[in-house]
Amino acid sequence: MPELPMIKYFGWSNLSLETEHGVLFFDPFFRRYCGAQWYGIEDFAKASVVCVTHGHEEHYLDVSAVAERSGATVVSSAAVCNYLHWRSRIPRHKLVAVGIGETVEVSGFRISTFEWRHRDINIYKAVLNAIFRGNATQLKWVWSSVTKAPFYAPYVGFHVELPDGTTVMNYNEGFNSKMTDREIQELGRRLRTDVLLGGMQLHFTGDVARGVAALGPEKVVLYPPHDKFHGMMNVDSAPWSAFADAVRGVAPQATVVVAEPGTEIGVGSGTVARTPVTVAVT
Repeated sequence: MPELPMIKYFGWSNLSLETEHGVLFFDPFFRRYCGAQWYGIEDFAKASVVCVTHGHEEHYLDVSAVAERSGATVVSSAAVCNYLHWRSRIPRHKLVAVGIGETVEVSGFRISTFEWRHRDINIYKAVLNAIFRGNATQLKWVWSSVTKAPFYAPYVGFHVELPDGTTVMNYNEGFNSKMTDREIQELGRRLRTDVLLGGMQLHFTGDVARGVAALGPEKVVLYPPHDKFHGMMNVDSAPWSAFADAVRGVAPQATVVVAEPGTEIGVGSGTVARTPVTVAVT
C-alpha cells in the first residue's frame, strides 16, 4: 500500500493529492499534446475533487472528461465553472466557484485560494508570430486557446489543509518576476505551508528561490509545467538542477524533489518513489 497522504506528478501542471478520504487533482491533463502523452482517462477515475488554476488549454481541456468519468467536484474561478457548465454541460451542483481569498470544504479537503500572476502572454502577438513564421503548431495552439478554453479566467492558486492539519500549497506557474517579495511574504504569513508545489520553467530560477524563501516550506516539489511545450516552441529553459540548487541555497533545511511524470512523494515522510512512465511521442 502506498504511503498516504501522497503527491503524484502526472506531467504538465497535473498533480494529485491522495488521502484516505479521497483524491484531489490539480489541472488534470492527459491527452497527447506537443507530441507527448503519459497517462489516460482511467488514471483519473478515482478523482474526488478537481482544482483548476486557470483557463489555458493545457490546464483546462481534459477537466470535463475527468469530471464526467469520476464524478468529481470541480473547484475553480467563476469564469472556469461557468464555461464548464455552458460548454461541457457539467451540472451546477458539481461546480464550486471560489473567489480569491475564499475557503471551501470539499470531500474532506479544506481549500483556500490566492492570486498569482502569470508571465506575460500577448495572444495577438502570438498569432502574428505564428503566421509570420509559418508555425502551424503554434497557430493551432493560439486558435484552440481562444476558442475551446476560458483563456480570460483569473489565475487561482490553491492551498489545501488536510484533516491532520498538514498544508499543501500549489503555486503553479506563479514563480516569476510578476510577484514582489512583499506580496509573497504576506501570502506566507496568511497561509502556512508545509509542502510547496511549484512550477519551474524558462529562467525564473531566482524567482523560484525567493518564493521558497518567503513561504518557508518543509518540502518543495518542483515540476516542469511546459517542458514539452517550450521544446515545441524552440524556447530554452534553465536545467532542472539549477532550480533545485537555487532552492537548496535559500532553504537548506527543506526536502527538495524534482518531479518527473510518475514521481510519488510521501507528504509526511518525504520519501520519493519514481515509477517509469513511457512517453508516447508523435
